[in-house]
Amino acid sequence: MTDSGENYSAEAEASSRDPHDWGRAMALALTRLAEQLAPEDAEEMHASLVDRPLHLTIRDDAAGVTITVSTKADTAG
Repeated sequence: MTDSGENYSAEAEASSRDPHDWGRAMALALTRLAEQLAPEDAEEMHASLVDRPLHLTIRDDAAGVTITVSTKADTAG
């Protein structure tokens, strides 16, 4: 299905630099990542994130921060 070296990533913007305000952006980035990983007909999209190592990057931008969540494709199967 995918090459074992393939990376997936998704990002979302938060309009604040205060970590207390980043919840929606984190959830959106995770949802976007799950959409990339889950099979098209998956009923529980979130299951594609369970037990998977994720990498989180938070970058300053003009209005707040950009949150990026990434992972590598499964190497087994």
